[in-house]
Amino acid sequence: MKLILQHRHHQPSPSFVELVERRLESLHKSLHIDEARVFVERRLEGSPAFRVSAHLVTPGPDVSTEAVDHTLRAALEKVITQLETRIDHRHQKRARRRQRALKASPSRQFAPVRA
Repeated sequence: MKLILQHRHHQPSPSFVELVERRLESLHKSLHIDEARVFVERRLEGSPAFRVSAHLVTPGPDVSTEAVDHTLRAALEKVITQLETRIDHRHQKRARRRQRALKASPSRQFAPVRA
């Protein structure tokens, strides 16, 4: 997984970068992620002060979300939670399609074999 981490009006700490990497790796277990683009912005004039957005490039549809909060870690946790929800929804949607396909397929009944 390739990680692209961009910042605006904010100097990232090494612990925050490690936290982002660790949290995205946990998502990588449930969904193959080719590239993760994370944008962190400290809004100088606005409140809440921090905005975090994430875009995950995956096979199939990409997954993206954003969140704002008063602390950087809280905004990141909101984004990760939303990504987990969207990934889970994607898996459930796929499972529902498989269930419908199984129900729609004609049941094959075999004639008994006579000796």
